[in-house]
Amino acid sequence: MPKGIPKNGINKGWLKKGNIPWSKGLHIWSNKPHPKGMLGKKQTDTHKNKISKALKGKPKTLDARKNMSEAQKGEKNYNWKGGTETINKVIRKSLEYRLWRTAVFERDDYTCIFCGIKGGVLNADHIKPFALYPELRFAIDNGRTLCVDCHRATDTWGNKPIYKLI
Repeated sequence: MPKGIPKNGINKGWLKKGNIPWSKGLHIWSNKPHPKGMLGKKQTDTHKNKISKALKGKPKTLDARKNMSEAQKGEKNYNWKGGTETINKVIRKSLEYRLWRTAVFERDDYTCIFCGIKGGVLNADHIKPFALYPELRFAIDNGRTLCVDCHRATDTWGNKPIYKLI
């Protein structure tokens, strides 16, 4: 084996014992030296957390959640790209849809209505398909709680041909 190459055959180049990396002692974002006052010091809680300790972890009210959602929808959002998302995705990400799912889960006591499994990974399934019955999308009696396996066994899951022609 040639001199300088380790026994495992991998040459690590400059990353050898004794070599100093180019970024040693530099700020990660700016490639400027660290301020001398911060070298070797950890950030305190006041630096890490911008949220006050009184509000941290406190659940927000429904009105507050709606206001926060409305304040960042559409063109007001920093990541707006001109309305490229489909209507289906917009509806499924909405607060109304999440509240519908929660209501269906709570009504069925977080239990699959076919096999009786409680908890785990559950799906809120539309009895009458989401795409074909837009007026029933948020009707709680059009929903049921199913585990993943039972949901896949239904005739409304995915693109099954029974509902393509309707």
